[in-house]
Amino acid sequence: MSQALLKSTSRALINSQRSSRLTLNPRHFCASPSHSQRLPVQISCQGSGLIQTIFVKDTSYKFSTDAPKVIGGQESHPSPIAYTLASLSSCNQVTGVLVAKDHGLTLGKWRVSVRGQLPTAVFVGGEQGNPNWESVDLEVSVQTNADDAAFEHFIAEVERRCPIAQLFKRSGVAYKSKWINETL
Repeated sequence: MSQALLKSTSRALINSQRSSRLTLNPRHFCASPSHSQRLPVQISCQGSGLIQTIFVKDTSYKFSTDAPKVIGGQESHPSPIAYTLASLSSCNQVTGVLVAKDHGLTLGKWRVSVRGQLPTAVFVGGEQGNPNWESVDLEVSVQTNADDAAFEHFIAEVERRCPIAQLFKRSGVAYKSKWINETL
């Protein structure tokens, strides 16, 4: 292991131990006072042409992106556009698990489908305007022990607390979601 990596790993371990001593609640990012807590995320990237590899700091995680063939890519990896929809799907599930814990709900399996319409006039064609998604539709089926009222509250909390859902909603995209409560 290189000296720089060893130092970085040691620093991260010491910092995590230091912060765990300061925090009494093991659910760091759910419990109050949430206004003073942050989840640091940092990535670095390298690439050539339309292919890029992304590294997540202080982890062994890496993933790659490529562009669709229609705009010159090789489609050797998911596109950054596909990753945005994947982020929406997985972030809703992660947020849902946190909300369920906070409200005493039991969850089972999740099935999530996300569809989006991305106009290419600005992104590919260079026209003036907004290259944002035109519409995004999220459909979630999740097994729960919640009655109808509790499930409606669960949905409202997940959509309010999910950072990626809020990115889409606040960006002006036509955002729709449909949630289905399946029996656990």
